[in-house]
Amino acid sequence: MKSRSSIQSLVAGIACSVFMVQVNPLFAQQIQVRGLVKDSKTGLPLSGVSIRVNNQAKGSSDNNGRYVLPANSGENIEFRLIGYEVQIQKAQENMSVALKSTEGALEEVVVVGYGTQKRATLTGAVETVSSKVFEDRAVTNVALALQGQTPGLTVTRTSPRPGNEGLNLSIRGASSINGSKPLIVIDGVPAMNDYSFLNLNSDDIENISVLKDGAAAIYGSRAANGVLLVTTKKGKGKLKVDYNGNFRFNTNGLVGYSPSMQEYATMWLEANKEETVPNWWVWGEDNVKKMAQGIEGRYDLYNTDFYIFNANRIQEMFSTRYSYQHNLSLGSGNDKSSYRLSFAYADNQANLATAYDGQKQWNARFNYTYNLTDKLKLESNISAINANTSMPSRGLGNILYSFDMPFYPAKNPMGQWLAPFNGIDAGANRNAAATTSDAGRFDKKSLTSRVDLRATYDIWNGISLEAAASLQNERYTGESYVVPVKLYNWYGDYVANAYNTDGTNNTYSAGTYNGVSQYYEALLRYNKTLAGKHNISAMVGINAEKFNSQTINAARLGYDDLGIYDIGLGKTEGMTNSGGKSLNGRYSYISRFTYNYAEKYLLEFVGRYDGNSRFAKGHKFKGFGSVQAGWVFGEESFMAPLKDIVSFGKLRASYASTGNAADNLKDFDYLSVVNIGTSVLGFPASLQTNSSLSNNGLISYDRTWETVIQANAGLDLKFLSNRLSATFDAYEKRNIGMLTQVVYPSVLGGTAPQTNSGKFYTRGWELSIGWKDQKGDFGYNVAFNMGNANTKVDQVENADTYNAGRNNVVNGYPFRSWFLFKTDGYFKDQSEVDAYYAAYGNSEALKGLEKTNPQKTLRPGDTKKVDVAGTGNITAGGNTQSSLVYMGDAMPHYTYGINLGGSWKGFDLNAFFQGHLKQNVMRTGYMAYPFRALYTNQNPSFLGHTWTEENPNAEFPRLTSNVDRAGWNYANNDFMLQNSRYIRLKSLVVGYSLPKSLVERAKLQKVRVYFSGNDLWEATAIKDGFDPETGENATDGDNAGYPFARTWSFGINIGF
Repeated sequence: MKSRSSIQSLVAGIACSVFMVQVNPLFAQQIQVRGLVKDSKTGLPLSGVSIRVNNQAKGSSDNNGRYVLPANSGENIEFRLIGYEVQIQKAQENMSVALKSTEGALEEVVVVGYGTQKRATLTGAVETVSSKVFEDRAVTNVALALQGQTPGLTVTRTSPRPGNEGLNLSIRGASSINGSKPLIVIDGVPAMNDYSFLNLNSDDIENISVLKDGAAAIYGSRAANGVLLVTTKKGKGKLKVDYNGNFRFNTNGLVGYSPSMQEYATMWLEANKEETVPNWWVWGEDNVKKMAQGIEGRYDLYNTDFYIFNANRIQEMFSTRYSYQHNLSLGSGNDKSSYRLSFAYADNQANLATAYDGQKQWNARFNYTYNLTDKLKLESNISAINANTSMPSRGLGNILYSFDMPFYPAKNPMGQWLAPFNGIDAGANRNAAATTSDAGRFDKKSLTSRVDLRATYDIWNGISLEAAASLQNERYTGESYVVPVKLYNWYGDYVANAYNTDGTNNTYSAGTYNGVSQYYEALLRYNKTLAGKHNISAMVGINAEKFNSQTINAARLGYDDLGIYDIGLGKTEGMTNSGGKSLNGRYSYISRFTYNYAEKYLLEFVGRYDGNSRFAKGHKFKGFGSVQAGWVFGEESFMAPLKDIVSFGKLRASYASTGNAADNLKDFDYLSVVNIGTSVLGFPASLQTNSSLSNNGLISYDRTWETVIQANAGLDLKFLSNRLSATFDAYEKRNIGMLTQVVYPSVLGGTAPQTNSGKFYTRGWELSIGWKDQKGDFGYNVAFNMGNANTKVDQVENADTYNAGRNNVVNGYPFRSWFLFKTDGYFKDQSEVDAYYAAYGNSEALKGLEKTNPQKTLRPGDTKKVDVAGTGNITAGGNTQSSLVYMGDAMPHYTYGINLGGSWKGFDLNAFFQGHLKQNVMRTGYMAYPFRALYTNQNPSFLGHTWTEENPNAEFPRLTSNVDRAGWNYANNDFMLQNSRYIRLKSLVVGYSLPKSLVERAKLQKVRVYFSGNDLWEATAIKDGFDPETGENATDGDNAGYPFARTWSFGINIGF
């Protein structure tokens, strides 16, 4: 009975408790909660703070930081503002809250070389790109997501093809004519090559720090071009499993002008209209006139029937392609240990419809941290990247865009690959669709693996010892084969293929590469705060690197196309093979001392002593370093009256000596190489052949690192409780020991060595402005950045002359300068032509265009070049006494990015625009200007814009079917230079996160669906229809005519 009574009492107690919990809110006392929300450090009021009661929106703080709202006593009140930690307190009548700043504010911790620092006390020019930049971006590699994100970092590409984008990264412009790639460091260890960075899984990136001035000097001989410090994610908190997957499709973006049959023929008619001796090439005038009318069907060529139909090879070969990506990660962390394991798979395809052109990639990473004792911490990072890139071995480039004319469909009525010209002219059997589909493949397979180990031991009272070791390995195999493609005429008859008529030119080539990089590091650190205001940090250390690699290549010709492709199946005649090994190393001593007083007066010294095996004894080592200073004037007493406006202000300055790497030198370039061969002596009647030894070239024993002196001045400002921020930097880089080729008298024989005799200057500036705010549930941010760099080649031997076109190195001018003919419009009538010949008829540039040659002589509408030097001779360069003028350089200028973001309840939107205001571009290749060749396609963008008697003030000179005269009219003339100015919607992300209440019912942590787009829109000053990012080779090279893609992606992010 007693037991039953106890049970009944317990049940009754539980029921009463439940009842009281249910009815308690009904009897809770409602109060008016009022108070002030302020910044915990500055004490300034914060407006727009979102205030929620029991997770329900109730209001926000006013312009004076004050708020009033009803709540039940003891309820949870949440205060939230972008850039500050969320704070939750129990409701009471008077509540003043001080919010602590977080990301983007003064307490943010920034990764720098060999450590971290508070952003507030940074003295260098360092920008941070957060993981948010990479979230949900449908890009094929990491670098594409960095375009325009931070001032000074320029990312260019020349192709949309995954794995073959032609990417180039630079920080603050060029520093040398020998290359200006930044150093890339991943988790504290220099990456083996760019590939290790470009193919990182972007979902694994925590942040990227961009070191741009003296802040990079701690990397010494590799710091001249800046440094990218990549930090990967680690596990935090309770176990989290995240899946992020997206499906995307690529559509054609800007497509360079490809003519219709009518446009092609019209250009021929216009070109011959003013010719003294018309040239119809193989077509004949009657056929051209029929084409111009759009007449399709049977034509007569070489007294043989052939068929013409309107065709557009770009439209035939490029269409929507599909790609997808999957990311899976799981991780957790506590005071004892943390781990994060991630996997990713992506299949990225370009827009080629006739064959697969893309990359399949697998990524895996495991980051683990374990605190073995209170003083000893162990870390390991293990990663692998496996990428397979596959593409056609032929059919792109000039074959695609320049050679395929717009009236030959890819296939005949029987569905067979069509031979252009009906197979009459075997040399013209060009069919890009056929060759990309069936003429062979080029496959690249690579496996990059890496293991990093790091141990940190806290010795005593701020002194710690850190040791690290890393092993990186890259294995690469590539194979390519080329086979004949059967082409047929319009009736289905086989036509001999000009490329591989009998299979003797069938080729197979293969190559392998295996590289290993070892890295070792030991650091001793000291961190201490004395008397509460004197903050001291010091570090000394050493590191050593060793790199070795081996390359093997082989090729054979003339094998049968049996569907099996192997090096052993080809003929031994004409086979080739090559290979080599590389071995080099580095050894360095590192030091840094940082001091600040009350986080207001800042000072930093950096020193590094670098050695490299590629230099001769006595010149292997060189010292580098920097001094940096800063003044947080915003903390001075005289700024107190402005605290409600100026939240933070800091001046920075740095002066550094940095080095440019010796990567372009051979491993043992300081050693003289002896060639073993034979020599022939005597006269034909008594020739003698003897063994001989000869010197391969002259060497330089005192060659060493390029030394780049860098100076930087910067200003950091924050206003209105950190909602508005601005940063400005001005800088100069002086390369006073650039490696250049020495010029010796030819009588010495051999090749002259490179010595540190060159000079190169770079000057520039950077600006970034941002605003972010929160109004209740609505948060938004706006950011803008821009940068510009100007270069000057100052001292390079044998670089005082220039020629028509782009000249990379000319003393006294920027790197990659344009020198073009200055023109003065076009000849109005024959009398102007006659007067020109009278004055300049014997000019160098007029050779081949003499007045006595009626087929080539200049006529009204042709270009009038100016005798700039006044010598009576129109010349194409070589010295200052020429008709060429400097027209700017080929580098991008005023690069910028614009970021617009917003969120409301579960919705979020981010739009990012990127571009540049100036880059001088002049096309190369067959489509650069009309009738550069007669046997190619023609660029219709000139139609309607050329000189005629009815349009004497046209943008371009008249069309002409004479190749030499076309060159005079167009090639290397000032009006052919274009400004590729553009603005592009680089990224658009729209997402929605499901309410937490719904997600929790499904036993999940989060569910977010999103749309992500890349390169969705652009406006450009380019006139010829090509994408502004393709540069001067848009109509030439391997990627000529390949349209850039617009990417439309739909994805989901699920957290378990």
